[in-house]
Amino acid sequence: MNIALDEKKVSDAVIPRILHYLRVIQQLEKSDKMTISSEELSKIANVSAFQIRKDLANFGKFGQPGTGYDISNLKKYLLDIIGSKEMCNLGLVGVGNLGSALLNYKGFEEEGLKFVAAFDKDEGKVGKVCGNVIVEHSNNLKESIKKNDVHIGIIAVSVDNAQQVADKLIEAGIFSILNFAPVVISVPKEITLRDVDLSIELKALRYFSVNK
Repeated sequence: MNIALDEKKVSDAVIPRILHYLRVIQQLEKSDKMTISSEELSKIANVSAFQIRKDLANFGKFGQPGTGYDISNLKKYLLDIIGSKEMCNLGLVGVGNLGSALLNYKGFEEEGLKFVAAFDKDEGKVGKVCGNVIVEHSNNLKESIKKNDVHIGIIAVSVDNAQQVADKLIEAGIFSILNFAPVVISVPKEITLRDVDLSIELKALRYFSVNK
């Protein structure tokens, strides 16, 4: 089966759901289950069966009426959709506690993601190995980003430095940025920016736990 996008642009909201379906399918693959219906997948993924079918329809025809989806094949198709065949190179700025934890996490490469560069302005960290990369000084960012063919830039610096780091990543040719700093960053419209603010997530959980 060839994975092809519809002529219309796929909504940005679709891809996170596709990744969620993939996570569920990868877990199911470890069991003896061979096929799954959209209704069964709906219950596990907590997404409506209609939404699942609609999301998958953006990329072609999946499954057989009355039979459902072959789990092994669906996993392959979902991996094709998100482009996991080629390794995606990551560059991280800010080798503090969070940055170090990200660099040392072994699971990323299993998902087709590899840290190839890391930067910090602290001379005490420069030149040391963290994970599988040697930490470079932030002054080398632009040159190293291009040399290592970095595809995604990750910001794990303080609030005061986050915007400046984002600007430098963009100047270096980065179009996709993941920001862990708890601050609003301004980027040009052609840049894809995703923010992960752990304090917001925890505060949201606190609200729901109190207001159940």
